[in-house]
Amino acid sequence: MVTRPEQNAVGSHVRGGIRLTPRDALYPRLLHSAHDPPPVLHVRGDLADLPRVAIVGSRACTRYGRQVALDLSAALARRGVSIVSGMARGIDAAAHEGALAVGGHTVAVLPGGLCPVYPARHRGLAERIASQGALLAELEAGTKVAPWHFPQRNRIIAGMSAVTVVVEAAARSGARITADLALSYNRDVLVVPGPITSRTSVGCHALISQGAFPCTGVDDIVAHLREDVPRLGEPPSPAARNLQGLSPEERSLLLALQPGEPSRLDEIGTFLDLSTAVLLVAATGLEIRGLAALLPGNRIEAR
Repeated sequence: MVTRPEQNAVGSHVRGGIRLTPRDALYPRLLHSAHDPPPVLHVRGDLADLPRVAIVGSRACTRYGRQVALDLSAALARRGVSIVSGMARGIDAAAHEGALAVGGHTVAVLPGGLCPVYPARHRGLAERIASQGALLAELEAGTKVAPWHFPQRNRIIAGMSAVTVVVEAAARSGARITADLALSYNRDVLVVPGPITSRTSVGCHALISQGAFPCTGVDDIVAHLREDVPRLGEPPSPAARNLQGLSPEERSLLLALQPGEPSRLDEIGTFLDLSTAVLLVAATGLEIRGLAALLPGNRIEAR
């Protein structure tokens, strides 16, 4: 993790999560390097320091687009990649669902505050994401969502992701805005081609004609990640192997630890929204696997 001056180990605690500024160690390092990072982020759940790929697309997606989003996000999540999207209906929701289905990590960036959840129809999905990944918002809880909040939200999706993948997009769409923002941050953008007769592929084909990379499968995405992510047919990296076979609580706890930096279980519990009793069970499981060590004073350290 990148070290920044006067860094805090965790952000300040707020109801239902934590409040991060660019000075906090948990603030996404890629977003910190963007030219317009949000001064404040509100996070509920486990943000996790994993390679991140944004998968975005049309709300009015086709069956083909939804299946592609599900398949790509699941394949990436199995390789230890966190899937970032906006929890909108259509492609965004499918991207989150694909990661959740295989026990992977996903981050939903909300256009308003952490509550009330927007869109309301995805309250259940939001709870699942918070328990297996993280909900993230720039605005305070209770903020009424306005049209200009969506492009602001999209800059966070693009800024915190190493790669952005557009599955389906109309000629004018939020997904195209996200892709343009990613390009402005000097990030790679990949686009899934679609039928030339489909309105939801017009924006995708325009992006390809402008220089975006075509995406024909998960290996195309992995090739553009500048981090240790195994390709299809290769054995998982040691970091990915460490996560295999762990319970959701063990995985969340392990990802919250930094090697050589003992942490208090009660502080981690506040961040992850888990009780100390639950964390003690998870900590014991990690210790048995040789992945962490319990220390005096209710502390734990990754090995």
